[in-house]
Amino acid sequence: MPVLYITSDRPRSGKTALVAALASRMREAGRRVAYFKPLSSSAGADPDVEFLSANVLPQAGPAPAPLPLSGQGDSAPDGGLGDEGLDRITSAVRELAGSTDLTIVEGPSLSVTPGDGDPAVRLAQAVDADVLLVVRYEKELGGDGVLALCEPFGQRLAGVLVNLVTRYKEREALHDIAPAVRARGIEFLGAIPEDRTMLSVTVGQIAEHLGGRWVMGRERSRDLVENLLIGGNIMDSGDTYFGRKESKAVIVRGDRPDIQMAALSRPATCLVLTGGHEPIQYVYHEAGQREVPLLVVDQDTLSAAQALDTLLERSTCHHTRKVERFRELLDQRVDVASIKAISV
Repeated sequence: MPVLYITSDRPRSGKTALVAALASRMREAGRRVAYFKPLSSSAGADPDVEFLSANVLPQAGPAPAPLPLSGQGDSAPDGGLGDEGLDRITSAVRELAGSTDLTIVEGPSLSVTPGDGDPAVRLAQAVDADVLLVVRYEKELGGDGVLALCEPFGQRLAGVLVNLVTRYKEREALHDIAPAVRARGIEFLGAIPEDRTMLSVTVGQIAEHLGGRWVMGRERSRDLVENLLIGGNIMDSGDTYFGRKESKAVIVRGDRPDIQMAALSRPATCLVLTGGHEPIQYVYHEAGQREVPLLVVDQDTLSAAQALDTLLERSTCHHTRKVERFRELLDQRVDVASIKAISV
């Protein structure tokens, strides 16, 4: 049965999101799908494997455990992939492919200077798979750069998808990169723009990252936060200012109940009260009525906001809403029919 191998040019390019979206789509279509991530820097408890096994392919049984990946990140030069490890991975893929309609293998990312000895390339060759390459967009990326990434896979490469394209660069990606790729006879599957939902974090992640204390709303820790607003002295009315963004966390001084009440006048995903101040009873009551989680943190407002910038940089796809959203983006921006043809 077919083996679809998904890799990327670097970590955090979106390959796990693509795996999750494709696996859920195929499963809904009635196909038996297996998922395997052969190498991991967290082999004992890989978060991608745990999320997909529990939320995307719960009926498929436990995925084979990945082998440890040596070095930093998932693009280490040697990858820890010796002949013995390669044999174990090949056997596991062969076994999965023999009992399913499609086996999706999430390979490691390419090295900085990929070649035939790169773990991502060696694995694709060893498991005899069609390769789908996910490339993370950056300002300097052009057709020649994408083609250089494609070259090590040769005829095995079935298609290229560019992800996280800056909104104002979408036209450039489609009119520069796509023609260059297609001119080499490589399938250009599409370009997916940056998306607020895919870049979001949960209320629980905010609480953990800031060392916050839950005042109320812990049961909503899985709610997604797409925007951050600082509640300070503003010229606009509270209704106007706090109504500008949806799915937002409002970071506000804990000793300013007036601003907190203004923030609660419009829908909010959570309020982060800074300076270690507990909310007064009016705020507590209003937040309870509107089911808005309240967190108290010791940092001042500016420090908390700056700390959350680093959290947003580490956003993952481990949320069912993100899987749904990536499926929507695939439908809107990607040649899904070509991907289906690859995996038949």
